[in-house]
Amino acid sequence: MEETTLFESMVICEYLDEVNPPSLHPSDPLRRAVNRSWAEFFSELFKSLYRLSSAEESEGFEQERSRTRKKLEQLEEQLGEGPFFNGPDFALVDAAIAPGFMRLELMEELRPLALFERLSRVKRWSDAVLSRESVRNSVVPELPSFSAKTLPPATASSCRIDERHSCTRGQCL
Repeated sequence: MEETTLFESMVICEYLDEVNPPSLHPSDPLRRAVNRSWAEFFSELFKSLYRLSSAEESEGFEQERSRTRKKLEQLEEQLGEGPFFNGPDFALVDAAIAPGFMRLELMEELRPLALFERLSRVKRWSDAVLSRESVRNSVVPELPSFSAKTLPPATASSCRIDERHSCTRGQCL
């Protein structure tokens, strides 16, 4: 057998899903395509999370927090009764968002961002994904301390959710 290198997370996940039945993708081809589209969307969300977590100036921080929030609002519109993306069953699309939800959880602990405020379906989805043993065991136990070391100090003590709501030091008004 020839040695082949695969790269890109979703490509690797797709390959593993195909060679290790049963599939974590929905059986319906259209639903499967929708899942793949949203998994691609997560790449943009992850870029926003990276820029948010590495922002060193208040203005850049607030711009990225706003961009990230808008992406989460788009997800809120797509989610149904859950608890997972497609309903009651964990799927590959849920595994694809897990690193983003982990990052958000760690960031919230270090610097309250209120990104899930009034996004009950996204919050429920995040909680369901992060509560899975397979997701919790997919990272080293030291991840929170590693992440704390890589995030710059909090540059904003407050954030604006929309024109009527804001948060100051984690307290939403």
